[in-house]
Amino acid sequence: MLTCEITHRIAYYETDTMGYVHHSNYIRLFERARTELMRGLGYTYAEMEASGVMMPLIEASCRYHSPGRYDDLLTVKATIREMPVTRMHLDYEVHNASGVLLCSGHTTLVFVDARTRKPLRAPEAFVEKLRVMN
Repeated sequence: MLTCEITHRIAYYETDTMGYVHHSNYIRLFERARTELMRGLGYTYAEMEASGVMMPLIEASCRYHSPGRYDDLLTVKATIREMPVTRMHLDYEVHNASGVLLCSGHTTLVFVDARTRKPLRAPEAFVEKLRVMN
């Protein structure tokens, strides 16, 4: 299991007319946390793409528990719970500064050959970085 946490302060443009964080922004926060998780692992998206592997998102889900608001400081936690083979599953939690759970979710990405777009196994260099971190 590998976890990464980032913080993000909600800007006015990220809210809707009710003053709540617009639901679409949580998926963006998931992506930011996932990107930082990989960066912390020492294997960035850019490196993966340079090696000829891409990771399209094939599934995303969110469960909204409580509304976030303008100027809230959020903590976004991304977790890989199992070693990826051809797909990578991540779980997410978003909390406000008081620790209230605002949103939880899940994404699935698949490893594909950048040229053919056909699924393939996770790059061994990536898997090895995960093994070292666990």
